[in-house]
Order: sequence, then C-alpha cells, then structure tokens
Amino acid sequence: MTKNGISKITRQLRIYDTVFGIWSGSIYSPADLMKTFGISLRMLQRDLKDLRDCGLINLKYDRARDKYIIAEDTVSDDTSGIRRKQHLKRLYRIGTLIHSLSCIDPENFESFELGTQEFSEYLEEVRNDPEYNSPEDIETMRRFYIPDIEFYDLKAEYYALFPDSNERTRQRDFEEMCRAGFEIRYSRKHRSFVYVYPS
Repeated sequence: MTKNGISKITRQLRIYDTVFGIWSGSIYSPADLMKTFGISLRMLQRDLKDLRDCGLINLKYDRARDKYIIAEDTVSDDTSGIRRKQHLKRLYRIGTLIHSLSCIDPENFESFELGTQEFSEYLEEVRNDPEYNSPEDIETMRRFYIPDIEFYDLKAEYYALFPDSNERTRQRDFEEMCRAGFEIRYSRKHRSFVYVYPS
C-alpha cells in the first residue's frame, strides 16, 4: 500500500482507465495526472512504464503541447525480474478485463435491484389473496416492477480471454477489480456475476 492507502496496481489501473476509458477522449498532461492521483512525476513515469511494459498502453510525452499522446505500439518487457513479470502479467490481465468484460450501466442495475425488491414486497402482500395471485397477474406485475436487463456470463468471458488461468486467479482478479473501483457483484437471482462499470 502507498501512503494514501491505494496499492500500486489499483493506482495503475485507475490511471489506465482514466487515459483510455470507454468514454475518455481526453489527452492528459503530466500535471493533470499528478494532481488527479496525488503522485510525483517520478512515480507517474514509473506507472506509465509499467502500463507500457505490460502491453496495455503506450503513452508518449508531447513536449510542444505538454500532453501525453497514445502511441500506436505497445512494447512488452521480457527482461524484468520474476516479481515484476508477475506484476506486469496481472496488470495486463486486469486492465484487459476493465474494458473487455460486458458491463451494465449503474443506473439500470440500481433500477433492476430496486424493482426486484419492490416486486418481492408485492408478492408478500398478495401471497394469500387469490384475486391477485394468478400466474398471469404475477407475470404482469413482474414486468411492471422489474426492468429488462441483460445479464452476461462473466466467468465464461474471463476464460475466453485467459484460458490458461485457474479459478483462484479469476477470483483474485475480480477482487482486485473491485478494490480498484470496478465493481463486480454476484447476483444470486441469476447465479451470475454482474460488472457495474463506474459512472
């Protein structure tokens, strides 16, 4: 952990998401990123080197505009020691997951969760009332309360991306995503993981 309580990999994942996010069209200056993440220029340069060396993104500094630009090439570093290689491999995996897993909009998911709770309360109210307890009525009310939402098989998506990973690695990667602010929840109702991309 760093002095602000954020691990190196969490910080690097957040930097990666900031500069290469789904909705990000901005190019940042060193000062922008240093201020956003509360780090020194030296630490920022080390983080960007890790993001480049793991193969996620290669940012080059444009001195004339005082901005980072995304270079076309990404270069993986094969000369690192064992611990750094493990870190780079993990950083690449989780960075890839952030923008590859099928995600659900937070507002849609909250509407689904609230609707599911309200529908459960409705079922409790009409449980012993035959007038409102027909299968047709219940299905109509289910559609009224619970908005349609598409659930994805995130475990299958994970193993399609990283077929050589095992279940413990998958669990740790999902946990690290959550720590970095990329929330993966488990829906008991659908027996599947849900990736709620941060708004």
